Amino acid sequence: MNQPADNWVLVFKSTSEYELSIVQAMLSEKAIKSEMISSQDHVISALTQNQESALYVHKGDLEDATRIIKASERE
Repeated sequence: MNQPADNWVLVFKSTSEYELSIVQAMLSEKAIKSEMISSQDHVISALTQNQESALYVHKGDLEDATRIIKASERE
């Protein structure tokens, strides 16, 4: 997924793909499918520090996904 489909919306951004993977796993545990889009080129990742990557969910899952992410930030 290089570009989000029309029915997918941004739910979370980070400069850490590790952090995005954790959020993606939390959403997956609640049966929410998500897709990560990275602007980083892993071949030259040392030169692309602080590049943001994004996590997208289907529009219908946005409210639940946002609630799950906010709840995890409070812990």
